Amino acid sequence: MALAALLVGVIASGISVVKGAQELRSLHTALDQSQKAQDRLLAEHSRLLLERSTFAGLQTVEVVATQELQMAFPAEIKEVVP
Repeated sequence: MALAALLVGVIASGISVVKGAQELRSLHTALDQSQKAQDRLLAEHSRLLLERSTFAGLQTVEVVATQELQMAFPAEIKEVVP
């Protein structure tokens, strides 16, 4: 009887170790995928910051204002007094 209990205990322990190892592998895979996604998002963030700083330059603003928005300086500037 004791031998049967020991055998059941060893089998249960083995199954528990296998389940733990499988869970560890799946968690490691999820961590790796999350780190890859983080790297992609950081690269995109850096690219967007660079793009924003490029568009915020005065020369770019002036080109967009004159070409795309058809804006121009007025020929005569008048002061408006409230």
